[in-house]
Amino acid sequence: MNEHPVKISLRGLTKSFGKKHVLRNLDLDIFQGDSVAIIGPSGTGKSVLLKNIVGIQTPDSGSIKIDSEEVVGLTGNARDRVNRNLGMLFQGAALFDSLPLWENVSFGLMSAQGLSRSDARQKAIERLQQVGLDAGNADRFPADISAGAQKRVGLARAIATKPEILFFDEPTTGIDPVMGDVINKLIVKCVKELGATALTITHDMESARRIADKVAMMHAGKIVWVGDVDKIDDSGNEIVDQFIHGRLDSHISNARLGTSAA
Repeated sequence: MNEHPVKISLRGLTKSFGKKHVLRNLDLDIFQGDSVAIIGPSGTGKSVLLKNIVGIQTPDSGSIKIDSEEVVGLTGNARDRVNRNLGMLFQGAALFDSLPLWENVSFGLMSAQGLSRSDARQKAIERLQQVGLDAGNADRFPADISAGAQKRVGLARAIATKPEILFFDEPTTGIDPVMGDVINKLIVKCVKELGATALTITHDMESARRIADKVAMMHAGKIVWVGDVDKIDDSGNEIVDQFIHGRLDSHISNARLGTSAA
C-alpha cells in the first residue's frame, strides 16, 4: 500500500470523437511524489488522456481529481488556480516563435505571477542554466536553436513556476537518441529537484525506463496494468509483454484497428 496521498485520481474516464471511442471507463491513481509513465503504441489515446487531465479537453463522463478536488467542469479563475500547480513539456516544445527564449521560459511567471520583466528574465536565465543552456542563449529565438535545445527550453518553461505536478508529452519524439538520453536525464534531475509528481506519456520504452519509477499500460482506452518499472519485464500481462518486445500482434494490433482480439 502506498503511504503517500493520491495526487491525481481518474475514475470512469470516457472520451469519444464521433464513433471513435478513445477513453473507455479509464481508472488510474497517481500518488504524490511518483513519476509515472503511461505507455502504449502511438494513436491509442495517451495524448487525449493528458489533454483531459490538464483541461485542454473535457471528458464525456468520469472524474478527474487533483489533490482531491474535482476539476472536470472547472473554468475561468478556478481552472487557472489549479493550472498554476501544473507544468507541461509539450511534444513539439510548443515555443512561441516570436518571443526570445527567456520570454518563452518566463511566460507563466509574468502572466500568472505578475513578475516584472527584469525579475522574470533573471528567473528564466536560472531555469535555462538548470537545463544546460547558458545565459548567452536568453535572447535567441526558437528558430535559432536545434530541436533538442528547443526541448530543453520547453522543459525550462515547464519548471519555471516550480509546479507540484509535471506532465511530459512524448519528450523524446523528434530528436536523436543521444539528445533523447540528455532530455531523459534532465527530466529525472528536474523532477527530483522540485520534488514534483510527474506523469509522462510515451511509446518509447527506453525513455519510460529512464524517467519513471512506475509504469501504466494503456490499451483499448483503459489502463490494463500498473507496476514498478523494474517489474515490467515480468509483468505477467500479455499486452504489456507484446508492447515492450515490439510484437504488434493480436491484442494490440486489433485494438488499433478498432476491433477486438479473438
